[in-house]
Amino acid sequence: MKNIKIIEEEIEKILIKDKRSWVRLFELIREVELGALWKPEHLSFTRWIRHLAYESGVTESLIWKRKKAGEIYFDYQTRAKKKGLSVPRIEDVEVSPDNFELVEKISQGNKDIKDDLMDKVLHRELKRSELLSAWKSVKTIRQNDPGSIIKKNSHSEVGCSEGEKEIALSVSDIAISLTYSSWLDHFPDVTINTLTTHSQKKVYKLLPNFSFYSSITDRSHTIDFLVIENFTSKPHQLNLHSIEVVLSEEDLHRSFNSRQYQQHINYFWIAMSSNMIEEIGPKISDDYGLLEVDNGQIITIWKNATNKPAIEKIDIVQIAFIKSI
Repeated sequence: MKNIKIIEEEIEKILIKDKRSWVRLFELIREVELGALWKPEHLSFTRWIRHLAYESGVTESLIWKRKKAGEIYFDYQTRAKKKGLSVPRIEDVEVSPDNFELVEKISQGNKDIKDDLMDKVLHRELKRSELLSAWKSVKTIRQNDPGSIIKKNSHSEVGCSEGEKEIALSVSDIAISLTYSSWLDHFPDVTINTLTTHSQKKVYKLLPNFSFYSSITDRSHTIDFLVIENFTSKPHQLNLHSIEVVLSEEDLHRSFNSRQYQQHINYFWIAMSSNMIEEIGPKISDDYGLLEVDNGQIITIWKNATNKPAIEKIDIVQIAFIKSI
C-alpha cells in the first residue's frame, strides 16, 4: 500500500499537467477511499477531496466527476462479467469520462439501456454530439408535465391490473430508448448511399409530444414522438418518423389518426411492449411499422415501416427548428 503523500503527489501531477489520465486518477482516488488512507489527517474522505482540489488549483466537482466516471465503468464491467461478456479493462479505455457521465444521465437508471449505450460508446458508434442531443431530449421529457408526454396513461390508473400498470410505467423508458439512433441500426434503408453519406453529418433528433399546424388539413396535430434523421436518407435529405405509443387496443385505434397528416411524414410507427405485440401486431395495417419494447426497455424493429413521399415537410421542419434553437 502506497504512502498517502506519494499518492497525493501523483494525483496533483495528473490534475495539473496530465488531465487526460482520468483512469489513473480514478484508480488512485479509489485506493485512498477503499483503504481509508485519508485518515487521520482529514476528518472525512470529502474533506480530503477538498484538500486535493485546493492544492491542485482545480474545482472539487472535477475530481468528483472523474471518480464517478470510473465507478460507472466499473459497474458496467461487473455486469458484463456476470453475463459472461468480455469488455476492455478500465486501464485500456480511451474514452472521455464526460461521455460516461452522459450515458448515466440518459439511461435514467435503466441498466439495459445504459449497457447498450456503453457498448456503442466504447466501439465509437456514438459520438459526443449524439450523446448530448440524446441528453437534451431526455431533459425535455423530464421537464415537461408527465401528463403531456404519457398522455395515454390517464385512463389506466383506476381499475387496471398490476401488469397493465407496469406497461403504462414503461412509456417513459420508451422515450429514453428513442433518444438515440440505435433502433435504426437494422433498418433496411440505413445502408442507402453509404459511400456518398460517409462524410455527411449525421442528424438524429427526437421531439416528444410534438404538435404542429398542418396547412393541408387546416388543423393542429400532435405526435407522441417525432424523429428527424438522415441515417436512412439520401445525401442532404431528412426523413420524418411519427411514433405513436400503444398501451392497449383502445390506444391502437386512436393511433390511426396519424393518417390525417400522412402527407407530412415519411415513416409511421407504432411502439408497444413485447407482451402485446404478438397478439395485436398482426391486426395492424401494413401502413405502419412496429417497434417492440422488451422487458429491458430496448427498442427493436418488429416490422419495418415503408417509406412514403412526404410532399409537405416544411410545416413540421419549421416548428422543429424553432423548438431546437
